[in-house]
Amino acid sequence: MSLDATFSGWRPRQLASEGPRYLALVSALEQDIADGRLSDGDRLPPHRELARELSLSVGTVSKAYQEAEQRGIVSGHVGQGTFVRRRSARADAAGARHEPVNLALNVPAHGSETQILSAVFGEVMRERDLAPLLGYHPHGGIPRHREIIAASLSDNNLVVEPAQLFLCNGAQHAIDIALRLVAKPGDSILVDGFTYSGFKAIAAASHLNLVPVDMDQEGMDPEALKQACRTSRARVLYCMPTLQSPTARTMNLARRKRIAELAEQLDLTVIEDDVYGFFFTERPVPIASLAPSRTFYVTSYSKCLAPAFRLGTLSVPTTYISQAELVLHASAWFVAPMLSEAVVRLIESGKLGELLRERRLQALERYRVFLDVFPKAEKLQFPAFYGWLPLPKEWSADQFSAAARGRGILVTPRIASTVGEGDPGAIRLCLGAPNDLNELSNVLQILRDILGGRPANVVSVA
Repeated sequence: MSLDATFSGWRPRQLASEGPRYLALVSALEQDIADGRLSDGDRLPPHRELARELSLSVGTVSKAYQEAEQRGIVSGHVGQGTFVRRRSARADAAGARHEPVNLALNVPAHGSETQILSAVFGEVMRERDLAPLLGYHPHGGIPRHREIIAASLSDNNLVVEPAQLFLCNGAQHAIDIALRLVAKPGDSILVDGFTYSGFKAIAAASHLNLVPVDMDQEGMDPEALKQACRTSRARVLYCMPTLQSPTARTMNLARRKRIAELAEQLDLTVIEDDVYGFFFTERPVPIASLAPSRTFYVTSYSKCLAPAFRLGTLSVPTTYISQAELVLHASAWFVAPMLSEAVVRLIESGKLGELLRERRLQALERYRVFLDVFPKAEKLQFPAFYGWLPLPKEWSADQFSAAARGRGILVTPRIASTVGEGDPGAIRLCLGAPNDLNELSNVLQILRDILGGRPANVVSVA
């Protein structure tokens, strides 16, 4: 790590509203390191400057930096500053040092995606089909690409019309577009009590207020939704009915129908995030098929191909087609056609189906390892690359995150997904990053050993 690293200009995206402020600052720092907003060697703001920006005392920021240094995520150098140190303090028997194992970031396991994508991009580059892809195209994507992708997303439960389908730079872009179409700064958005961290980031950047809705074992509770809607007067709902992030819970058909009925009764616009539907051999009935005139439907190829393959889809109600074209024009003009060309070729060759089957098998194998180590975790019919781990009552999510970080393992911190107050009593573990099943098992056993002990006392500061 170089001591002349450039100042990162870092500011936390959000601080937890409960508990000691210095721990909230440490949790935000851990999350931004896990998400890649901060890199090894980045210099953090001086104590006084950050304290002034966040309206905290200098002592609180100093204690946060001290705690972060004890956890091994930063290092302080007199006269130089405080620097991010992503390298773990844990060592193997030979004394070698390792990067932390990142179970905080949800990534697919390595498989045949590199070989498959290399081949399809090679085909395009070798053929004369490349030149037409390099010009300007309609904002929603090349019409032929939209037709083929829409057909591949359609089944007995949902018909996706090409005219309503827009290609986006990943699901995050698609969600952002939908929010721009239906909400303005200051509006309230209904969400699960624990929700997708990326949605929280979009809402914060757009100055939207999130209204948490209580959940049960199948996800969002309909009666709680009705009450939250009437209390907040919110008119937009964001939800993940299938393999909800972070809990991995899936609504049954009756629950989906009830949510769709309430959307009609309460005049709600629904943004349905279905990026994990591909894990099911038969995709569950989307709310978009039950309330098509008021539902924006989001999917993504980034989750099944590779994180850097930024191609998502947004299906909009017919009344929003012209507005969606305008927002796409303003935000991205259009998606890089090489990506949609690659997806079309994967669909037509059958390689996409081959890769999806591989992803399902990988997820099943890794979830079995997860259940072997934590048999009391919720059992899923169709697992994804993450699990929701209940914590013993003596452990808070923040305590467990800190203890895991001390052993060189990053887990999703509570602040990433929690909306409102309270501790979730559980934590998400992403299972895709370890290289193989043996490494995954070893890492999970370390976490099990941590839970077998007692949490470190947390001392509040005034």
